[in-house]
Amino acid sequence: MSHDAALDQIFAAAEVGDWATFRSMFADDALLKQNVGPQQSIDEAMKTLPLFTADGTTLRYENARRVSGPDNVTEIHDAVFTKPDGRIVRIDICVVVQFNNDGKIIRVDEYLDSAAAAGLMS
Repeated sequence: MSHDAALDQIFAAAEVGDWATFRSMFADDALLKQNVGPQQSIDEAMKTLPLFTADGTTLRYENARRVSGPDNVTEIHDAVFTKPDGRIVRIDICVVVQFNNDGKIIRVDEYLDSAAAAGLMS
């Protein structure tokens, strides 16, 4: 599977809450780092990622732009969350994703607009 196809699959899984497929795309020792929090293992991140939509909030990705290299992909996109009350929270995000030789994700560095992300918690 190409790295672009892998990202398509992982973002599609997140949109529908298929966290098993999402997790399967990562190496067991994968690390994730956001500019707004500490570095986490994939298993630590899997404890919190599903919580963003657990209350019925929906997620979709829009306006994706990618640059791919031999072992990485950089993508800029809008993560659009629709809260149960109809409120929309749009977050500009840049992710740098690194892959191992088996095509599994080994590292994700995510940079997001923290002011916009605060809307998820209100």
